[in-house]
Amino acid sequence: MIPFFRKIRKKMADDNKPIKYARYAVGEIVLVVIGILIALQINNWNEERIQSKELDDLMKSISSAVKSDLKYLNMIKTGRETIGERADSIFNAYIDKKVNHMTFDDYAYVANTISDLTSTIYFQPNTSSFEALKNSIYLSKLHGKDIELLLHTYYASAARIEKIEAEYNQSLKNDYQNWSNEFRNRGKNLLESPWYYAETEEKLDRFLEILRAESTSELYSNGFEEMDMIDLYELQIVLGAKYIEMVGNGQRNFDEQTKIDLSGILNSYDEVNTLNLMVNGKVASNFTMIYSQSSNEYYSGITYEKDFVEITYPDTTLLWGSPFFSVEALNGRVTEMDFSKYEKVVLEMKGAQGGEEFFLMMKDKFDPPDGKESRVGIKLTETWEMYEVPTSQFITADMNMIGTPLGFVFLGDKGLKIYVRSIQFY
Repeated sequence: MIPFFRKIRKKMADDNKPIKYARYAVGEIVLVVIGILIALQINNWNEERIQSKELDDLMKSISSAVKSDLKYLNMIKTGRETIGERADSIFNAYIDKKVNHMTFDDYAYVANTISDLTSTIYFQPNTSSFEALKNSIYLSKLHGKDIELLLHTYYASAARIEKIEAEYNQSLKNDYQNWSNEFRNRGKNLLESPWYYAETEEKLDRFLEILRAESTSELYSNGFEEMDMIDLYELQIVLGAKYIEMVGNGQRNFDEQTKIDLSGILNSYDEVNTLNLMVNGKVASNFTMIYSQSSNEYYSGITYEKDFVEITYPDTTLLWGSPFFSVEALNGRVTEMDFSKYEKVVLEMKGAQGGEEFFLMMKDKFDPPDGKESRVGIKLTETWEMYEVPTSQFITADMNMIGTPLGFVFLGDKGLKIYVRSIQFY
């Protein structure tokens, strides 16, 4: 291409002899500069293409590592859930309840549970690819992108899990050591290996005596702490799955729905115009749902189904009941949130029979629990419908410091049952 232009330029210069050499020289310089610029542009393009490919390869390598993490996380989650359920059943069936007989299976169940409980498990994330990305020149290319925030959140959350597990496992080891020291020559083997002992009344009495000892109960109660870790694993799985999805789709930034879904997890509510308090019956991260009522006795009243929440107010039992949401972000250190940007709350609900009546309420951080907060009446039908309430109707609530984003208020002695699928603030 350049030789072609050069011939044309030379012919034009020859037509004007006095200045042909000057024209020719300037033209040569221009052509050289253009050639250099083109070469630089091609070089930059090639370098950018190479760096983009290497960044993509690193991102895919991290995705493979996260996939491995998630498989192990699901295994740990199942293991801890199992231990928690078994510990609960042992308290219910053998410790808190009077027992006159135990079969071989009963003995084995208790013994195997203590064996599984004291076999410590822990999450070890594969961080090699992420460390390679951090130490490369490519991390800056993700700066300001949502996927960078997601990555850092995933590995920060993983580090938090490692720390909590390390503390728990050490506490468990200490409890087991104390228990072993107490019963080393006084029945430790009987509780851990009961099948080696003949079936006698003395065996049953001594087995239950050891099982109901304070130190044994403390050891088994570690299973309940394992259940408390489940939310941490579920959060980690959500973050990892979203990263894998985004890498697979070649995304660097969240779509609007993802911003809403992850707003609580990433503490980025200010970046979205919609806040999901509940989605398909699942309470969003950084919020929790509690049932408060007039009785001092515990009443759950909240049942989580596949894609909705069932809320029950018992008949002829209470003077009032109030299932409500509270803010619990950053491990419970943040208990309020600015809701001033949201103009309305929209709920998808239905009644068990239709005609159910109750109130909705919102409360700020300093609203006293005296029942004097603003309320909005709701009457349901027996089919799923959307109910929209302007936040301006909750006059007593300071929207700049909301502690109770939403609550249901049931009054009187007439029972009712309602279903809630989604709650969103706009």
